[in-house]
Amino acid sequence: MTLALAVDDDDLVVEVPEHPPVRLPLAGPHRVSTLLLFGYPGRGRTRYGLAVLDESGMVLLQAPGSRSRQEVETFARDNGLGFELRRFATGEEARIALARRSPGWHVVTWRRPPPPLPRLRVPGVRSLRPPMGSPRIWWREQLLYGLMWLVLAYGAAFATLVVLNMTHPGRDVTRGMGPLGVAALVLAGLTVAGAAVVVGIGRHRTRRRIADARVIQRRGEPHCRLVAVHGRLLLETARRTREIDASELLLYSAEPGVSGLIVGAGLLHLPGDWDPGEVERFAVRNGLELRTRALSVEEYLDLTARVRDAVP
Repeated sequence: MTLALAVDDDDLVVEVPEHPPVRLPLAGPHRVSTLLLFGYPGRGRTRYGLAVLDESGMVLLQAPGSRSRQEVETFARDNGLGFELRRFATGEEARIALARRSPGWHVVTWRRPPPPLPRLRVPGVRSLRPPMGSPRIWWREQLLYGLMWLVLAYGAAFATLVVLNMTHPGRDVTRGMGPLGVAALVLAGLTVAGAAVVVGIGRHRTRRRIADARVIQRRGEPHCRLVAVHGRLLLETARRTREIDASELLLYSAEPGVSGLIVGAGLLHLPGDWDPGEVERFAVRNGLELRTRALSVEEYLDLTARVRDAVP
């Protein structure tokens, strides 16, 4: 990601393609103090980024991507700012540090790539047993598996006829094209109808879960929400969904603009704007203990440094 830094009057201006320029104060409370180049191990490669810290060490801005250490260090020195190079040992350690937001926090991200194609999974012994808690979901999954096998069978038959026509032009194998054409139309209709049904079911379930206090979502980006399904607590982000073993929530506020959730006893830090009413309904509906606290800056820094993981 291309990123340009400049100083305009008493502001640090950060320009990133596809984002409006971000202006961060160089004077006053929560002003820019340090430019941090960081790296941490990711899936198959090291991930890099730039963070702008205030005088308390809280994050004013973070942006992914590798940058020249010499250029960033020279810019910081020429403008009276500190410079730090930090290599986090784990992704958890990086996320914990980057989740400690300053009141003037901003984030810039890559343009989201198109979603990857779903992997084709062959149903095994476990998938052929309907789970006790969600038989309707299991039946929908089996119907989708059946449609997948029909599509594969059609493709294999069509490819076989094409190969026979190419290798044995004397054979009259075109008679099979008519039934295959009809099958193609039927499968296309089933696919369109199935997609419409799946999308409709997904939207209906989302609205119902929100209405039933089964889902709470962090406002703004990056995407993050908690979902209660069949007695399980799930954390859903843009990258993955995982199960959280927790029975309590702490909704905190430290300064104007600084708030978030602590899930479990220091298990997970989810900074950001969470609606207090929705959080309370979610906790009551799903049997979670909810506490609310107003923290000083020192308490905020201490609490967010002792969590096990975070979603910045």
